Amino acid sequence: MSEPTQTEGTPAEDALTGTQTDTQTGAEYGKKFSPFAGCSIFIIAGVLAASMVGFTIWSYFKVQDTIAVFTDESPQTIELVDLVGKESAQVAIKEKLVGFRHNIEAKHKAHITLDADEMNLAIATFDILKPHRNHLIITCIEAGHIEAKIAFPVKSGMGSDAMRFINALIIIKPELVEGAAFPRITSVQASTGGEVPEQFRHFISETLLHPLKEDKELGPIFSSLSAADIEGNALVLHNDPNYQPITQPTEEIKQSMFERLMTGFAIIAVIFLAIVSLIIILSRRKAKKS
Repeated sequence: MSEPTQTEGTPAEDALTGTQTDTQTGAEYGKKFSPFAGCSIFIIAGVLAASMVGFTIWSYFKVQDTIAVFTDESPQTIELVDLVGKESAQVAIKEKLVGFRHNIEAKHKAHITLDADEMNLAIATFDILKPHRNHLIITCIEAGHIEAKIAFPVKSGMGSDAMRFINALIIIKPELVEGAAFPRITSVQASTGGEVPEQFRHFISETLLHPLKEDKELGPIFSSLSAADIEGNALVLHNDPNYQPITQPTEEIKQSMFERLMTGFAIIAVIFLAIVSLIIILSRRKAKKS
């Protein structure tokens, strides 16, 4: 009896199991796994990787250019109070501030007034305020606000150690935030004429009182108040032990430019991973169906 013949390219039936054995050629197997799927993944990955590198470079120069709009390469001259012959005035400002602190600690109702000269003298006298020397001077107090000249250093860009300076005339409105003094910046007139972004205004506000709040001797004066007002040409700070701070909704702080750029970078990275994952899934499904 002659054995059944097998037609080329068709499956033959296994005599024992009844199943069919695939006898297709290697070329026919190749149809199931197209090398294009793998190549396309690498092509897309390369394009997206190049895009992310380009985005990073663009972000670096974008931040640098934005900061350059409202900053200068060198600081403007900020006059420092001459302490020669002012020893008695220095003693008086120390006693004034320490006395007010003692009233706060003793829970006595009290207030303190500070004019522009006294505030500038305090900057020149107290070591805790040394970071403000040559960077900040109060020019006047009037019309419900404090006016000051600044030369604040900021980094010139992301990852850069080079410094530029915000040389400006600022207007400060004293406020309380849950019992603590907060110098809200209402206006910044940069020497370059460029607009200072909101996040840098907030940076200036936080920097003004940060040294004082960290000081054990003077910190309580600016952290336990019942009111902060401008009366005539002086700043008036009030302390009332019966005062209950009203919790106000925290103002939403806008993301800094660096944070926004990093958020965009992260979004691109997520999209890149999603596309690559989708291509791999679709390639495998296509291979299974072939």
